[in-house]
Amino acid sequence: MAASPNFDIRPPAPPNFAPTVLPTAAGPRWRRYAVPAPTDREKPAITIVIDDLGVVHPATERVIAMPAPLTLSWFPFAHKLPEQVAAGLARGHEATLHMPMQSFGNSEAWTGPDPLRIDLPEEINLERLRAAIAAVPHTVGLNNHMGSIATHDPALMALVARETLANDMLFLDSVVIPHSQGIIQARQAGVVSAARDFFIDHSPDPVEIREQLAEIEAHARKHGEVIAIGHPWPHTVAALEEWLPTLEGKGFALWPLSAMVARRMKVPLPA
Repeated sequence: MAASPNFDIRPPAPPNFAPTVLPTAAGPRWRRYAVPAPTDREKPAITIVIDDLGVVHPATERVIAMPAPLTLSWFPFAHKLPEQVAAGLARGHEATLHMPMQSFGNSEAWTGPDPLRIDLPEEINLERLRAAIAAVPHTVGLNNHMGSIATHDPALMALVARETLANDMLFLDSVVIPHSQGIIQARQAGVVSAARDFFIDHSPDPVEIREQLAEIEAHARKHGEVIAIGHPWPHTVAALEEWLPTLEGKGFALWPLSAMVARRMKVPLPA
């Protein structure tokens, strides 16, 4: 992945988002706050997750304005989270927590504040995880931000899996390293979970981003489904603004993350 920028978490100017209350259904949290799957389920399914949201407000607003359903993954340390998340929900997008985790950079300039770390006591990591879950409303689940060290540790990822299960949430492994323990521990704990297939913007080069989008289309046509992660970076946002409106005409369907994870785990979807 391209390097994350230093985080400026000073209070920004208030965003122009109007709060919305999301209606909820019965069942576990990942169902209550889920966006329904498309009714036409024969088309190749594409799930797009946009990480790192809530801090850079102009980019966040542009992502929210994109065709739905996307899955918007929010930093727990962002300001005005209820308003921003509500704006995404009002546009038909799903919400997840983007949980900071210790990386090889080993610096909060990379991960943001209060990451999960392998050198912290279990109770501190649990406190940080619970605070992050509480900070972002109406989430169906969580995925890791960074985590090249954290997701390699079975004990820490087992803790994440237990707390995810306790909150009836799903888990998406961002797969920032090979052989990540995230998806392994989640599945062993019985968490509804999946791993991403592609990063849209592993390179920030606009040509390579468009090549990745073509690869995502090809994978979806071959396998029937794909999960891809991108970021609110200028070239990524510009490419997605052009690409997303073309998908329906090409015979693809956008799926929210909750429905895609259920599909992969063979959990029945609502009719």
